[in-house]
Amino acid sequence: MNFDCGICEKSFKKLLKKQLSAMDDLILAAGFGSRMNELTKDTPKPLLKVKNQTLLDYAVKITEGITFNNIFINSHYLADQLHNYIELHFPHIKISHEEDILGTGGGIKKIQTDDVLVINTDNLWNLNFKKEINQGIKFFHEHKEIENLLFTRSLGNNPDLEILDKQHIQFPSDHPNTQFQGCHIIRKGALDSYPLIFNIQDYWKIASLNNSLYGFETSTTNKHLGTKDLYLQNQN
Repeated sequence: MNFDCGICEKSFKKLLKKQLSAMDDLILAAGFGSRMNELTKDTPKPLLKVKNQTLLDYAVKITEGITFNNIFINSHYLADQLHNYIELHFPHIKISHEEDILGTGGGIKKIQTDDVLVINTDNLWNLNFKKEINQGIKFFHEHKEIENLLFTRSLGNNPDLEILDKQHIQFPSDHPNTQFQGCHIIRKGALDSYPLIFNIQDYWKIASLNNSLYGFETSTTNKHLGTKDLYLQNQN
């Protein structure tokens, strides 16, 4: 039997490229939504609606067309409602249920076997941001020194991070000059030494000291709806 070595080499390179760029997606939906006050007493925050779509719908749509090995949604608070909605509308998405809420860091660690794109459900995601997510993924794959890449926007109204020369993020900082966009990429293995329950900000502090926390500047505006007042301003 004769083999076309050119075809074998192309197949190997294609497989290698796929392995090097393997990535999962996690949509954060486990929280109590306490800043929404009574709005989340009987409804999990990701199922609150804006313009007849749930916040979860917006988060899922921003991932469509981006190649992931797996997409996860984590759950805890009012989980039955969330599970029923996911199973009805997004049967291709895997549920990562947390019997005890694990914190953002623990929620990522629980599902992570590859690099992970993490997206929150606090934003009214603008579909134009999808292009910038793809650009950020490409940048992340090209720079192996990055453990965690935070999508940021320096023109935001509420800066909460400081971006330095060469795109390093200083965290925490008394001189914030850019705003976290509720989306970041974390490299496989970055959280291996962390406990099962922790907040991602604890990791950010260490990663910042180790110069492995970076920012990727974006221009698209994604409205943040993390509080009751902000949500009501944009509900209709």
